[in-house]
Amino acid sequence: MAMTKVTDFRYIKYEQMTVRCDAFGNNVAFVCPKCGHPMLAIIREDQRGSDANNPAICRSCDFRCWLEANDVEKALKLHSVRDGRL
Repeated sequence: MAMTKVTDFRYIKYEQMTVRCDAFGNNVAFVCPKCGHPMLAIIREDQRGSDANNPAICRSCDFRCWLEANDVEKALKLHSVRDGRL
């Protein structure tokens, strides 16, 4: 996957929620949808939060996830990783 530029993306879709985020370049700061702790994902190949094999991990509750960019909607979709599987 090539680097995805997510500057100005404003929210993340997760299940039935919308989570606000601060995205710049290929970095996305957001709060854990489970406990509210700050998280960081880097939407770049082999970086944290780029895919199920390289999840972003909440340092408070161990929630694991990765992000997918939707350029048309200027939104990110959060996928949770459960027990190492999607």
